[in-house]
Amino acid sequence: MWRDGVIDEERSSEAPGSAAWGVFTTVGCERCRPFLWSHHSRRLATSLVDLGATGAVRLPTENELCELLDTAGLYGPARLRVVARKDESSRWSVEASAAPCDAFGPAMEPARLTVERWPSAPPLAGHKTLSRLAWDMARERAQCVGCDDAVMVDSTDKVLETSVANVWAVRGGVVRTPNAPISCLPGVMRGWLLENLGRVGLVTEVCELRCADLAEADEMWLSNAVIGVRRVGSVDDRRWVEWPHFDVLANLGIPAPGW
Repeated sequence: MWRDGVIDEERSSEAPGSAAWGVFTTVGCERCRPFLWSHHSRRLATSLVDLGATGAVRLPTENELCELLDTAGLYGPARLRVVARKDESSRWSVEASAAPCDAFGPAMEPARLTVERWPSAPPLAGHKTLSRLAWDMARERAQCVGCDDAVMVDSTDKVLETSVANVWAVRGGVVRTPNAPISCLPGVMRGWLLENLGRVGLVTEVCELRCADLAEADEMWLSNAVIGVRRVGSVDDRRWVEWPHFDVLANLGIPAPGW
């Protein structure tokens, strides 16, 4: 555990104050290296300012995160969770913890999704807040019917995200993803893919997606900083068995565990 500049090998305890008042990020790692930490830290810093932090909040450096992974003996695929919490005195406290990955890389089984309808996008959709009950319950309900996760859509049928990932629909060589932060979290891996998919001949488009767009897609993906990109095998009754555009991603050198 890294906490406010010090590595503590003892087990983490909950920070005082309102544990749900804060933001976090989850970082994919391998060989004691945190991938895209500058992107994660920039998003965290932006969220802290937007949520009322005054003055600089001390985030770990990349070298400190490398040291944390080394101390934990996590040399293979791993993930870091970096959390900034606001305590009762309005002070922001930051901690980072490390754990091995249990699922990662391009060989992951295709995800099975169900559709869950929300009235609208959450008011803090652009921030990865600790108040995750709605997302966690959506995933739990999906798992109860044999799926891995739920893809959330709003009352107008606009696609938002899943409980842990951004959504991509591929059709005719065009890879489309919902608007962030209006509809979904501006995921770190999402941003990296938007900048780099052109290198393998894919065109990206940020736009409104509807359920009909998912049903009509040639293939569908999920992305986050730990899995990189994952194929989707089904959304309710719509199924995919081939992902030819996904196969070219191996040439991108995706900065995520197992890639």
